[in-house]
Amino acid sequence: MPETATDPAAQSANPAPVPEQPVVPPIPKKAPSRFKEQRKELQKFFASLNHLGMGRQRMLFIQSVAMMLTAGLSLVDALQTQLLEAKSKAVRGLIQGIISAVESGSPLWKAMDDQSLFSPYEIALVRIGEEGGNLARNMQYLAEQQEKDRALKQKVKMAMIYPAIVIVLVFILVMGLGLFVLPNLVQVLYSLHVDLPLATRIVIVLSQLFEAHGAVMVPLLFLALIIVLLMGKYTRFRVVSQWVVFHTPGIGSLAREATIAQFGVILGGLLRAGVPLVEALSSLAEVTHIIAYRNFYQKLLEHVNAGDSFSKSFAALPECNHLLPVSVQQLIVTGERSGALADVLMKIAEMYDKKASETAEKLPVILEPLLLIIIAGIVAGIAFAIIVPIYKVVGNIGR
Repeated sequence: MPETATDPAAQSANPAPVPEQPVVPPIPKKAPSRFKEQRKELQKFFASLNHLGMGRQRMLFIQSVAMMLTAGLSLVDALQTQLLEAKSKAVRGLIQGIISAVESGSPLWKAMDDQSLFSPYEIALVRIGEEGGNLARNMQYLAEQQEKDRALKQKVKMAMIYPAIVIVLVFILVMGLGLFVLPNLVQVLYSLHVDLPLATRIVIVLSQLFEAHGAVMVPLLFLALIIVLLMGKYTRFRVVSQWVVFHTPGIGSLAREATIAQFGVILGGLLRAGVPLVEALSSLAEVTHIIAYRNFYQKLLEHVNAGDSFSKSFAALPECNHLLPVSVQQLIVTGERSGALADVLMKIAEMYDKKASETAEKLPVILEPLLLIIIAGIVAGIAFAIIVPIYKVVGNIGR
């Protein structure tokens, strides 16, 4: 039989039946769980413990590398020079790790980020400098900002010496009264056979506790103080500690001015280096340790990411007027409209850095009345608790 020619049109019109495949729904991508994020943060925290006390070395590293890059040295030669000058074993290990990563082809910002020592702001500036071919300029700018921050911190430390000495002396005074003076006075108060006021009864209970458990209570008080300080820095309790700091006369004004100065330095520096606004706001939120400001920056980032201007974003955030003065908001809005936002932010940083320096110099004068009130309250409370029962006895004798 002759072969029948196959008609392509007929084949296309009557295709062979294809067995139905079961429809498999796409597997949704799981967002990173809160547990994984916390574990990542915990790993970074333990990695940063290896570099405790290296803040000064970090600043010197950036300043020295910036100076050598500006002088024309290559990056590897600058790092090798830093390695030769390093005296500490920890610093040599840090620089050697960066050198090994750079020689293996890793960019400098990635090598620095892997060391868990440098802040996201520093990493972002180095990254933009490398990608834009302005590494020396960006590191020089970063070194200058670090020097300003160091000078401000030094002023704050010098201003806090007097309040710290007074607080320590008051603590020693209270401990001495509780361990040596009050136990003897308790016997006298009991021998008066009069109704003791509440303040006297509280002093008696405290003196009995010190007398019975003084050797244990004093170390426990020191341990509790250390635990509270650590909780205020590394746990959610820092919300409470930061609230106390920002509402303390003098210290609150200094903390607010320093935070606004940091806002202008970081955001303005990143924008000046060519970082997009959304990425700059994200880096600002990452590097900010004040919870109230970090939450505010994250909300501001959401509005800006949605296409809102700064003017509209500020109006939509009710906490904005509490965190940023109205004058600062108006300057930012004006800078955004004129296209000079980076320069305006740097002017804000310079202005509030000067304000913070002036507040730091005046801090002892501001805190002195507060400390005197606290000391007077403690002394008056103890005196009232001791004198009132004696006064009652004298009054009964007179009658």
